[in-house]
Amino acid sequence: MKLGANQQESQLSIGCFNARSLCNKTCGVLEMLKDNSISICCITETWLKSNDRAKFAEIRDFGFDIISAPRRGRGGGVGFLFNPKVISPVRNDVTKYSSFEVLECVIKTAGEVIRLCVVYRSTQAKTKYDETKISKFMDDFDGYLDNVLLKTGSPIICGDFNFHVEDLHNNVAQNFIALCESKGFLQHVDSPTHISGGTLDLLFTLGCVSDSLSVTDMMVERSTGTSSDHYLVSFQIPVTFDFHKARTYEEKDVRELSKIDIDKFREDLFCSELNLSEYQSLDEAVNLYQKILEQVLDKHAPLITKRFFAEKSDFWGKKMSNCCQREEKSKTKSQKASRE
Repeated sequence: MKLGANQQESQLSIGCFNARSLCNKTCGVLEMLKDNSISICCITETWLKSNDRAKFAEIRDFGFDIISAPRRGRGGGVGFLFNPKVISPVRNDVTKYSSFEVLECVIKTAGEVIRLCVVYRSTQAKTKYDETKISKFMDDFDGYLDNVLLKTGSPIICGDFNFHVEDLHNNVAQNFIALCESKGFLQHVDSPTHISGGTLDLLFTLGCVSDSLSVTDMMVERSTGTSSDHYLVSFQIPVTFDFHKARTYEEKDVRELSKIDIDKFREDLFCSELNLSEYQSLDEAVNLYQKILEQVLDKHAPLITKRFFAEKSDFWGKKMSNCCQREEKSKTKSQKASRE
């Protein structure tokens, strides 16, 4: 395929890593991705919450960004850590399953669309319900693979499945591999990914020649520089990107005031301490006002982080500049006409 003037062939470096909490090893994980030149990494067991703004800010200060799907309750959580200077993945809505966690993003290249999927199947201490839980997972994952095959884009499925697929005598693990192969998926990882042995973190792509992505330079990096008991799985796929100047942006914490239900907002203010307190001084009244207003705002319009891209500012700056130039020309013509 002949490349266009603004197109560039490249190798996209992808990782898969069970962090066992980004909360206490953010810097170590990001250093590992940077050292291994990973452009996007499928992360399992993030342990992040939806309101971990400090952690999200730390990730962005390091030059990375995150798409996160936290688990309700303790532990778990899946996400993508990526370098926004290299790619701009778009989050995709996914059906929720009770037997595993999953998150998808779409990466658009000049030649095709890549659908990157991260999966985490947790496992607890053995119980009498294990067989039922595994059967439920098999049914759910069967349906999920069918769903993926109906979507646009070449799929890549990574994650920690907690099956010992290296054990050829493990019937459950081999049944799982057989299920994936029956849908046309091939598993690429062939060495231990856990400190205690066991190939638990897996990588699937379609085996059909017309649909497959060429996976190259696949490695299992034992020295991650973190306290996680899993190893980093990394690989590359050839891609063609449209080459454009990187977009710069500024992040700000804002409140979506337009989405406030005014009646409920007014009701909460009316029932607050503002209407029940007797003020001893002006300072006391002001401090209470600020405290209550912030609490009510946090309930109805919590702070969220938004990006403001420089191109938009430049666009309006140019529009204003052009407008001023037109006004100046019009003013000059009017002055010239009046003199004549």
